Amino acid sequence: MGRLRNTGSLLKHIAARGHLLAAESPRLALHRPVGHGGLVSEVVAPVARVIVIGAGIAGLAAASRLHRGGIPHVVLESRDRLGGRLCTVDLAGVPVDLGGSWIHHPIGNPLSTLCDEYGLARVPGDPIPTLTAFDRREHRRLDRCEVEEFLRLVIDGFEDAIASLRDRLAPEATALDAIEAFIVERGFVGAFARRARQVLLAEIEADAGDRAVSQSIRWLGDEEQYGGELFGDLPLDGYRSVVEALAAPLDVKFNTEVVSVKIANDGVAVTCADGSVETGSHTIVTVPLGVLKDGRPRFDPALPPPVQAAVETLGFGRYEKIALRFDTAFWRGEGISHAVLFPSEDHEPAMWVFDLDAFGAGPVLCAHLFHSVSHLALNRSTTEAATWLKDVLSEVIGYSVPEPIATVVTSWAHDPFTGGAYTHCPPGADSSMFRLLAQPVEGRLLLAGEHTDGERTGYADGAYTSGLRAAGMLVGD
Repeated sequence: MGRLRNTGSLLKHIAARGHLLAAESPRLALHRPVGHGGLVSEVVAPVARVIVIGAGIAGLAAASRLHRGGIPHVVLESRDRLGGRLCTVDLAGVPVDLGGSWIHHPIGNPLSTLCDEYGLARVPGDPIPTLTAFDRREHRRLDRCEVEEFLRLVIDGFEDAIASLRDRLAPEATALDAIEAFIVERGFVGAFARRARQVLLAEIEADAGDRAVSQSIRWLGDEEQYGGELFGDLPLDGYRSVVEALAAPLDVKFNTEVVSVKIANDGVAVTCADGSVETGSHTIVTVPLGVLKDGRPRFDPALPPPVQAAVETLGFGRYEKIALRFDTAFWRGEGISHAVLFPSEDHEPAMWVFDLDAFGAGPVLCAHLFHSVSHLALNRSTTEAATWLKDVLSEVIGYSVPEPIATVVTSWAHDPFTGGAYTHCPPGADSSMFRLLAQPVEGRLLLAGEHTDGERTGYADGAYTSGLRAAGMLVGD
């Protein structure tokens, strides 16, 4: 809110490049490999040079662990910046996170530990105590008592009912099935039922990055929880402070898109779009699931069938943002801070608008557009999207709001190096697929990213720990 053949020619190329590879000493295993079809339980040794593909938090975490372990490595990043889906921009002096924003469930969270290690300040990020709500069909603001009752009966009530709904509904049931069953069983009717459906659709789409009909009830809420609130802490200067601290000692090559990864018995060769080739003993590939789904990079030999099936079956949805920077936080004088906006359409999710001024960042309102309404940002120009949100805010405030002095609109779904938001389990998928994606391939290829962490899928901390996990297998942890 807030996932190789042609050995002879490969070896010739490796020899020409002069890199130290496993071919220069006996082929050993850190532990005896077991498995089949390219999947093994451990990596082969020695670990001489590791090519990390991607400088998102998974790749940076992996490279940081390799750095501490004294293992030679390089990070190849397609973009001209660090962070991947953690992207902080300066919006007329206000830091705005266009991707991940919160350290969710911060107590015991490894990202909290990381921030403590680097002395990075955080601020509380819970919007609930000052949450307001506006019903666009009824053209009115809900009073605080209505908001509190709604939170208790609907959001808290649904979370309490998930386990029971999962047990009673068919195995192939979707999150949408669960929402409809919950509304009927609780006896919600009329406008209250409509708002309940809209806010629960928003909750599911925010959690899954996709429509409720595309999320399996079987795996809904299946992730591991740390302590503290979902809306936990916010890095004081945005996630860029975390990313920059982690990347400080690392060797990162920017504007270096990887197009293919070849694996042989003696090492790996990674070819980039500019024709350059990096060689090493192992590689950690941290590109998002949306990129893997697009067939990038090419793997030779191809990913084992079970791994490829997991890539194709797991879901990868959409989540966009529109942020408007104003001269002043005029909405605070109207008694409005963070807001849930209920749409006129029955089956459209509610929209959350966050007041970054309330978090101490500055006078910015940031709308979060979940999957089924992401087109409101994706299919419009920046000016059109900003004008649309300004008109909606004017409706909520009750008068024409001033022109913003700066705007930013995301397009993660159209970003070739992302392809969407984050991973979820649709009907037909299984949470074991996350563990499958975390296994070494051919003893030399490891995947990392939030799509390889079944306990914290979709969270920045899940991506972070996946990078540590992958690198730890090479370091020998």
